[in-house]
Amino acid sequence: MNRSEQPSEGVELDEYLRKLCSDVTLHSPKDGFFNHYVEQIDAQISHHFLKKFGKLGSDEERLRTTWGVKPIHTLKVQSFYKQKSRKVSETRRAEGNRAFQEKKNQQALVLYSQAVMRAPHDDGASLALAYANRSAVLFHMKQFELCLTDIELAIQASYPSNLMFKVLDRRGQCLRQLGQHNDALQAFTAAFQALGTAALDDKKLQSWKKDISAKIRLCQEKDNNGEPPPPPKQDTGAAVFEGPNSALPNASAAISIQVSPDEGRYAVVTRNVPAGQVLMAERPYAAILMDNKSGTHCQHCYNRLVSAVPCRWCSGVAFCSPRCRDLALATYHRWECKFLDLLKGSGVSLNCYLALRVVTQHGLPFFKKLRRRLQEPATLPTASSPHRPDDYMTFYHLVGLEEQRSSKDFFQRSLVATFLLKVLQRADFFGKWDDEGAPDKDLTEEELLVGGLLLRHLQVIQFNAHELSGMSFAGGMNNYRETKSVFLGLAVYPTVAFCNHSCFPAVTRYFEGDRMVIVSLRPLRPGDVVAENYGPIFTHQPRQERHRKLLSRYWFKCGCEACEEDWPIYANMADRKVLRCQKCKSPLPPRGQTQSHVKCRECGSSNNAVAAFKTVEQAEKFYVAACKHMEEGQREEAISSFTRFLDVVSDLVVPPLREMHLAMQSLRLLIASRGTIHTYDIPTKR
Repeated sequence: MNRSEQPSEGVELDEYLRKLCSDVTLHSPKDGFFNHYVEQIDAQISHHFLKKFGKLGSDEERLRTTWGVKPIHTLKVQSFYKQKSRKVSETRRAEGNRAFQEKKNQQALVLYSQAVMRAPHDDGASLALAYANRSAVLFHMKQFELCLTDIELAIQASYPSNLMFKVLDRRGQCLRQLGQHNDALQAFTAAFQALGTAALDDKKLQSWKKDISAKIRLCQEKDNNGEPPPPPKQDTGAAVFEGPNSALPNASAAISIQVSPDEGRYAVVTRNVPAGQVLMAERPYAAILMDNKSGTHCQHCYNRLVSAVPCRWCSGVAFCSPRCRDLALATYHRWECKFLDLLKGSGVSLNCYLALRVVTQHGLPFFKKLRRRLQEPATLPTASSPHRPDDYMTFYHLVGLEEQRSSKDFFQRSLVATFLLKVLQRADFFGKWDDEGAPDKDLTEEELLVGGLLLRHLQVIQFNAHELSGMSFAGGMNNYRETKSVFLGLAVYPTVAFCNHSCFPAVTRYFEGDRMVIVSLRPLRPGDVVAENYGPIFTHQPRQERHRKLLSRYWFKCGCEACEEDWPIYANMADRKVLRCQKCKSPLPPRGQTQSHVKCRECGSSNNAVAAFKTVEQAEKFYVAACKHMEEGQREEAISSFTRFLDVVSDLVVPPLREMHLAMQSLRLLIASRGTIHTYDIPTKR
């Protein structure tokens, strides 16, 4: 950090932190070349220019004006990516062969996968041999379906005809293991025929013929595939509480959207919702994988890789299947492929990758047809005009707080947008790029449109992107108290974006792949806000610290009940229970020693305090049982007991209450572990 950027006596700390957080959503302050580039441009921009820039009325005007600043074109954009290497591929395959011979299957799988990733797609048999060798280790690891995929990929990559009998025989063995005997018969028959081109001496040839003939006879003895094929996989994803909403397809029927000048558009419940109910379930409108996960997770569906399928052109990303690869190559990756290492080296944030991804996943024709719709105002979803989370306009109209942005902030985001636009130009997104042309030539109408939208994306994503994650067991399988989140990437969920923040959150989340599932953490009553937590939670951080973080990162002052009443952090909570009025839910005054009933100061109703305390005492048995279930690794039993405890206690007792918040924290961990689990980190004995 430069001294000139540090807060002085005349600069409010909150404003300084706000700028610092805003800058980080664009680029790293120390890694990559983009920060240095911005400093160079800033040094050449006058206060007068920024003052005029701040008066511009549209993102296209801001983009056009920024493009006219000559120094920005000193940044040269060229393709930079991890290329294929036949030599590296063959070296890794040889290392994989040695590991496989030594029965080190996991090590062999990794090495063969590296061989697959680096093999050129149009240069010799390296790719086919790498796939075939990996299919062998997958077969030994009993990963039969993945083995079949690799065999098919090896054949598509022109596997040598003199070796074809080997992979066809392996295909037959996989199919037989899967109970598909008729298909196995066809594979073994093809393998027998392929022996005609095999480069084998007579002794080995006769041995192979005898072995395959025996397998053919075994298959012929089975009735038409023997066992029935497995039933098709059913969608086991979480179903929303009381069915889907006619106005919000990815939300529960118990939710509606309200709007206010201070809160914007936000979700509330319209009826009683118990704890532990699914209120939203949504796939992202757009998502991006973290760069450091590109070797362990699928670039397209974000599932963990077992046997990577590579891009046809670069070695920088991997896919879990040919289907994911083909979908990516047909859309976003065809434009991004040869510039991924440039983006990485620039130091721009994941937000910027995601802003670019929204463009590349659609393509230019989509945006050319969209121009007229950009003038349409945002509307509240209704049953006759439901929310469309897969519609670009839904994403476009998410809050960007442009009315609060400074001219400097707009200019910095415009610099990033021009950089991303230059990447698209060099990727031939707008047509064949002329390398001989001037880099600062006037923008076409199409380039200006997309550049302006990139700038809009950078504003929207700043406040609406969610972490895409999975879970890991840090202390061994079913040790729910030591689970941890595995950060995979960034995504935008248009329905979940209706959830405002609370330091006393009403919901938690988990992930089924890239599908986010929102679950109630405590019982909700009609009119309650479906509030998630953006980071600061009252049990861990005092109000001033929470407010500073939220003002810096999200530009608002929280007015939730924990902030309004300045609840103490967990360590400072009083060890006492304050009852609720059962009519208006207000806090009741303390009960006298001889009193059985207490009169509410707000509505005047009489409440049986003795009966309420007795009910709470009985509910605490559910809490004790839930803790026991959790320690014993019984997740669903623990969830059931914690929700029963919370349903009762939340209705009778006013928070904060230690047991209530401990139950909610435990419930959050248990619910998160319903999602995608990435590792079971079981510690080894010493």
